[in-house]
Amino acid sequence: MKMTMRKAALLAVATSALLLTACKDEAPVATAAVDAAFVYPAECATCHGDDPEYALKGAEAAYAKSGHALGFESEEANASYSNGGGCQKCHTHEGFVNFVKTGDDGSESFIEWPSQPGCFTCHKPHETGDFELRTSAAVTLANGAVFDQGSANLCVVCHQSRKDVNTAAVETKAGDVSGRFGPHHGPQGDTFAGTGGYEFSGKTYSSSAHKLEIENACVDCHMALPDGRYGQNAAIGGHSFGMGAEVHGSEKINLAACAGCHEGIKMSKTGFYDYMAGGDYDQDGTVEYAQEEVLGLLDRLNNDKGTGVLQKLSTPFYKADGSWNAVAKDSTVVRSAQEMGALYNYKSFGEEDRSMGMHNPTYVVQLLMDSIASLDPAFSTANRPK
Repeated sequence: MKMTMRKAALLAVATSALLLTACKDEAPVATAAVDAAFVYPAECATCHGDDPEYALKGAEAAYAKSGHALGFESEEANASYSNGGGCQKCHTHEGFVNFVKTGDDGSESFIEWPSQPGCFTCHKPHETGDFELRTSAAVTLANGAVFDQGSANLCVVCHQSRKDVNTAAVETKAGDVSGRFGPHHGPQGDTFAGTGGYEFSGKTYSSSAHKLEIENACVDCHMALPDGRYGQNAAIGGHSFGMGAEVHGSEKINLAACAGCHEGIKMSKTGFYDYMAGGDYDQDGTVEYAQEEVLGLLDRLNNDKGTGVLQKLSTPFYKADGSWNAVAKDSTVVRSAQEMGALYNYKSFGEEDRSMGMHNPTYVVQLLMDSIASLDPAFSTANRPK
């Protein structure tokens, strides 16, 4: 019993010392005598108490609803599938912290017992005394372009293609084209910056106003808190990073950030942002919402009716039902760089970016229209956005 009490007392002393030294410099100095009625110094209570400025419980609840915590479509915590070379940099807490500190992406070292990314992956309050981001340095993307959008730089350490399209989309034997071809699962940084897609020779490319007007990119939109009329749903905005969720039985889209520039914007009855495209880009005879036009262009590349241009090649990339076509290894067909580029763009915006073009509408539409035209001469690019 005496030994147990002694250990408890020593643990309390150590814990108190850690708490005090971790907070601001003006925090009182811990003494060897442990006060049984010990309370956090005011500096600690600012974060660990109930101050709305540092609503840690709310941030924790929102993060628990995020794809980062839930594993996105895999529905598995990120750390549970981080056993590949280089994966730990983004899929584990320890891997990310180690990368920021040393630049080691995990391909040379491996963490045997990694943990799930969490609060201290992105923040370091016990090192800085506040909630400063672990890094906000500009990020060099795989193709050499530099992404520098304030606090969103931290996001793009991971949310980038990790592939250089200039070396990926080249003339290739059909049998060597894998279903894994294309950018890694989060190329949003490349898309937002207006880079990383396969750009066709003789064409010029530009970006939407999002790139210029949204100072902190991902953060300014995905962390904006929704209008109170939608309720304080932990799965929308904040540390959930969610742009939409079900509220009181109906789907709601977070329009808080959009309304600053797009006055009066709302969610359409069909579930898209109520923002009209600049033209009938998919050439179905109707000018639709911007996201619908992007979906129409993607449909022209691959669909479940078997009419997509990527499905009509002599050795199709996709089957008639829209699923990937595993090409025979002994195939003698050679894919041109343009065909590989069109596939890369479809993979980028149809499977990986997941914003239906909203991260950079102009750039996405330009690339998709050029991809279709490269495989279907009858497709006009006369109304292609500038």
